[in-house]
Amino acid sequence: MNLLVTGGTGALGRDLVPLLRSSGHQIRVLSRRTPKDPACIQGDLITGAGLEEAVAGTEAIIHAASATTQMTKGQAIDVHGTRRLLTLARGAGVKHVVLVSIVGIDGVDYPYYRTKLAAEAVVREDIVPWTIFRATQFHTLAEWFLSVLCRLPGLAVVPFKWQFQPVDTKDVAQRLSQVIAGGPAGRLPDFGGPQVRGFKSLARAWLDARHDKRRLVNLWLPLKGSRQVAAGGLLCPDHRDGTITFEQYLASRYPTS
Repeated sequence: MNLLVTGGTGALGRDLVPLLRSSGHQIRVLSRRTPKDPACIQGDLITGAGLEEAVAGTEAIIHAASATTQMTKGQAIDVHGTRRLLTLARGAGVKHVVLVSIVGIDGVDYPYYRTKLAAEAVVREDIVPWTIFRATQFHTLAEWFLSVLCRLPGLAVVPFKWQFQPVDTKDVAQRLSQVIAGGPAGRLPDFGGPQVRGFKSLARAWLDARHDKRRLVNLWLPLKGSRQVAAGGLLCPDHRDGTITFEQYLASRYPTS
């Protein structure tokens, strides 16, 4: 199958693209930067540059690009960019788009999640036959959160009561390879990691793996969204689909030998 993967150079894409290629698919990766890989094509969801060329001859799209690190551009990338991509995809005869989204975004008050919901709404307009695939927070994202919250010397200041169900990008990639092999399926069941964890325990595991002696300090955030995350708003405990735990992910990142 000829596939286009947006976000193919990100954390998920780095596992997904090689897996799809090994399964026999012909892969084209959309990249905002000048591509080094000949299978990549430069394109911009905000301006539309390169998108028509990217979708030409494509049978299906895995749309994983998102404004995760550019949240001020969320509407431009996730909402208007998704509509622009799908409109061109329809003209090119694309038969299936899979949107990668996030578990719990309709129950947690956070601007980025509202943007993701708006992107889902665009996909549901049926511009192209669609599937929406929601996963819990990636291990890589949990680690990014921790690195941001550990900038003070000697301290790890984290919201102890937050709850996550982190999932490995390898597990998500494996499931997506199965999803794309099928036809449009609407909103799929949530896909979660193998464990529900308090953020304090994730922080402790991360510090130990890095041999970091920082002192853990609770960060209280008087925000509605923070309370919702602490109450389990981002969890899907009935869907512990992933197999790789956070500790296993850390062991691969920080080998002891």
